[in-house]
Amino acid sequence: MTTTAIPAAVRAVILAALDDYRMNIPPTEAKPGAAAHRVVEYLASSGYTARQPGDRPRPYWDRAFPTEAAIEIRDALALHCLLVDPQQHTPASQTERIVTDLAAA
Repeated sequence: MTTTAIPAAVRAVILAALDDYRMNIPPTEAKPGAAAHRVVEYLASSGYTARQPGDRPRPYWDRAFPTEAAIEIRDALALHCLLVDPQQHTPASQTERIVTDLAAA
């Protein structure tokens, strides 16, 4: 397993996206897939674009994220929902789950 550092700027974008999602979607309607979509939208609007990583190790964070990252983000959020008490769900804890899963990919 190769661990790639994820820049603080990427963490901040992910956190902002999840924070925005949490503030605008009632908890009873929140879904990992929709939250992941919000994260991908925020990454794209911040200048990160999805692309195939080619010969570079994944994830490659040079103002870009691999296409597979959208699926990994959704899966990380789904896993977070399963493992964490709903009272403990925060954008920060979800961000850390995403970052951990992407770095371990």
